[in-house]
Amino acid sequence: MSDVARPGDLDKGQEERAEVWREGVTMALYISLSLLAVMAALPADEAMQNDKLALVVALTSVGLVLAHQVAFRMSSRLVTPGSVIQQLASRLLRAQLLGGAAVTVLAVVPILLFGPDAYRWSMALLALFVLAVGYLAARSAPHSRGRSLIYVLVVAVLMMGVLAVKSLVGH
Repeated sequence: MSDVARPGDLDKGQEERAEVWREGVTMALYISLSLLAVMAALPADEAMQNDKLALVVALTSVGLVLAHQVAFRMSSRLVTPGSVIQQLASRLLRAQLLGGAAVTVLAVVPILLFGPDAYRWSMALLALFVLAVGYLAARSAPHSRGRSLIYVLVVAVLMMGVLAVKSLVGH
């Protein structure tokens, strides 16, 4: 018997909380992957000489969060008027904002503390966050540690694929 909740097992309040958490985690993952792609496209020597790198990373993240918030507001009004999603929209938007803000802090703090030389550390922290969430997601299924690690490996390969596509485009 699994401890994982199935959709029919949750009451309305639990379903809403789960949806709010899902939106926050989704945004954190999206911003992590997006920032990784942007940072990977920036040549290392250029990044290390950029005195405003923390500001560039922060503003990129804020721009992505705001763009997503506008898109979410429009799509939820268009596709789900009067639905539970529409009723939850303000809570979902707050969760998205918090998820994006947390990742922004994760990416910016090393650069603020140690200067542009730490941009690789910021990238590593973003990647570790994505991989840690992947591991937690696999373990919640529940899967064995070994199978969960294989899932994380697949996530890592997919993450590298995203970064490779972005680097083909250049910056």
